[in-house]
Amino acid sequence: MLRISLIALALLSGCQSAEGVRQQHTTQQSEQVAQPIPNPAQMRVDIDVAGRVSTLKHIDIAYVGKQIPRTYSEGKITNSRGYHWWVSKHFALKSDLSEDKVRLYLELLEMSYPHYVELFGMAPANIDKQRIAVVYGSSRERVREAMLDDGFLRGVHKTAGGETMYYNRAGYSFPSHRHHHQRYIVIHETMHAFHMALNGHSTWAPNWITEGMADAIASHTYDSDKKQLRVMVFDRAPMNYQSLGLTQYYENAQPSFEQINDDPQLHRGLNFFIVHFLLSDPLRYQYFKRYLRTLMALNPDSDATLPTANKLLKRTFADWPQLERDFAQFVKSAQPSFHIVRGPWEQNGAGYWLRSNDDKNLQRLDITPTDNATHPVLDFPAPDPHPAINPLSKESFAALLSLQPEQRTRGDIGIGLLTKLSKDSLAQRAGLTEKADFTQDQMLQVLLTDGTRLSVIDTTSGTTQEVALTPAMLNSVEQTLQLGLNVRTTSSGLEVELKSAGNTQTVTFTLPDNVLNAINFQHVALLGRNMNHTVTPYLYGHTYKVPELALATANPWYFAGANLAHRAFNTCVAFSAQLPNCMATLATHLAKQTDQSLHGALSANLQSILESWQQQLSNDALYSLSGIELALRFDGDDPFISAHNPSQQTAEVKLQSGKAYSLPPGRHKLPLSVTQNQENYTLSWQGLMQTGQITLENQRFDGVYLNAQLNKGNSALEISLTGPYSGDTHGKLSVQFLPYQSPAAQPALWEQDISISPYEKKHWQPHLRQSEELKNGVLKVVAILDVDGEPIKLVESFKL
Repeated sequence: MLRISLIALALLSGCQSAEGVRQQHTTQQSEQVAQPIPNPAQMRVDIDVAGRVSTLKHIDIAYVGKQIPRTYSEGKITNSRGYHWWVSKHFALKSDLSEDKVRLYLELLEMSYPHYVELFGMAPANIDKQRIAVVYGSSRERVREAMLDDGFLRGVHKTAGGETMYYNRAGYSFPSHRHHHQRYIVIHETMHAFHMALNGHSTWAPNWITEGMADAIASHTYDSDKKQLRVMVFDRAPMNYQSLGLTQYYENAQPSFEQINDDPQLHRGLNFFIVHFLLSDPLRYQYFKRYLRTLMALNPDSDATLPTANKLLKRTFADWPQLERDFAQFVKSAQPSFHIVRGPWEQNGAGYWLRSNDDKNLQRLDITPTDNATHPVLDFPAPDPHPAINPLSKESFAALLSLQPEQRTRGDIGIGLLTKLSKDSLAQRAGLTEKADFTQDQMLQVLLTDGTRLSVIDTTSGTTQEVALTPAMLNSVEQTLQLGLNVRTTSSGLEVELKSAGNTQTVTFTLPDNVLNAINFQHVALLGRNMNHTVTPYLYGHTYKVPELALATANPWYFAGANLAHRAFNTCVAFSAQLPNCMATLATHLAKQTDQSLHGALSANLQSILESWQQQLSNDALYSLSGIELALRFDGDDPFISAHNPSQQTAEVKLQSGKAYSLPPGRHKLPLSVTQNQENYTLSWQGLMQTGQITLENQRFDGVYLNAQLNKGNSALEISLTGPYSGDTHGKLSVQFLPYQSPAAQPALWEQDISISPYEKKHWQPHLRQSEELKNGVLKVVAILDVDGEPIKLVESFKL
């Protein structure tokens, strides 16, 4: 069984004992009444999608108890002790966690779903009847139990924070102590499961595709109050893959795209850079989409995967030297805005808070966005306006302190105005050195201490100035649990204006001119100690807002005509000989996606270009011009044609059997007869016509399955085993008989060492004893297999 593992960046541990969590959650869920499993089509999820941001409006979630929903893991996933099933429209979650956690993860996954579809450019063909299976246990040990129940002979790898298995297309996750990672892991692993639902398995190599895309899309921010998820964040604080990528880039002697592609070792930061690089430019974005779709259509297995992917990569990106130069420039120009100097910082929306720990040091998170950056900066929603926060300018900074009521009178929370960063501090931020002495950095610390007094500490001179909060301010903070810090310089010094519920307290701290002149209000630190309050920074340069669009789209540039761009690009690539200079024309047009004001004209121009090309091309161009896709898919054992028509015109499919189907814009499922091995068809669209053939024979493949049939009359046993999607598979197949009364000295009637190749199906007909000897017992067919390094056990039983 091939696998996709998420290697933890730090030691992962649970916050409670596994048994304590299990008992608590089992008690809570056992009190609920399981409802019948609703069909996916019966369930509703309403999400506002704007680019890479999803805002949840409504979601149906049903508790179905021990009933196993139909998923893409059909027949390969079971129940487990203390686990229960929950379903939403597209996902089925098996978990022993509390209901609030289950709901959070299903909400996150439904918010992620449109972005999975956008990333791959397609949805699973039978998603209206099947769901994607997700397992999220309360601890590593409990996830191991679930994996053993599902036929695996081991649990999650020791270094993994989660794992998705090719054998049953299910992702297995468990919580770490990091709240951000608890969300990240389920988005990451389920992207792998989504990939497998598209075409059986996710192509194993190169790993920048499988792991890079999963890490990129799971790089997120989440606002729990708004229920708003932003995926594919490039510039963020927790789990900062931009910083990790820079470190790995210089540690590995500035590798090229090709070297990263060929390196079997997993470098998450470098893979993250590749995916963001390919998706950051409108034209590269199209090349990447074409590459991914073509690789998935080729669906190479085993040893053919990497060479196939590499040849296709060079063939798709024609000007490879230029791509390499652009990639090197992309990486070297990256400048992360965030650097966690010290502390277990967590993020909620645009706010940051500290997990509890016993560290007595001041925790520090630096935010130093670069002016005129060529990369995304602070590319997640900025905080909403607040009455305690003054209007911002380049010469001011503000932060909103949101206090935990039980901790209001303890700890330190506030900000630092960075006045000087040491050379090795700067070098570490750029990924050039592993260690740095951050005590050499200089700043003005503005801290609320014990909820009662405000301190300004000049770390250069070591001087401290303090004032007490007025009784009116203390009363407001006690009532609202919020305090705005508004900071600017005046001719008198550093002015700090405190605001809470209409109360204002202004204090000016006298400081040397050289210190005041060194302040850059866009380069700040968030500071905290011994509390879990939240500090939300208001930076003048944080301008990312979620646009309100009439047409919802997950396109990163909010371009509602994205399918026109795909169709035009694919037509230009496929018919470049008949359409000279088409790519130069397209490049000019596609670049306009970055300006929303040009989108209406761009859609009209692309439509006009496609119509013009249609007059120049023949029937061969039907698929690329229309974007229509026809693919053989299965609903269980029932075949159908999965048809997608993204154009604005209606097409028609005529089958050889005599049936005809109209294909208006949208997705359709056209049933096929299982009595015929092949079906010829004719597709018509806008005066163009294409013929094709769909072959059913040997198309139904679902990975490793053991199937046994016994004729009890003559004890004739037939065993069939299908191979995996990829990898070396071998093991032992045996037939055992265990009587009910007389103990068997040797239960194995037959056994054989076996090996099986990807996509292969093998049959055995073991010769057994006469039927009169095989009765009053259980006949078992057992396969102990090593599937690409993963041990599994499959069993079929017959009562005699």
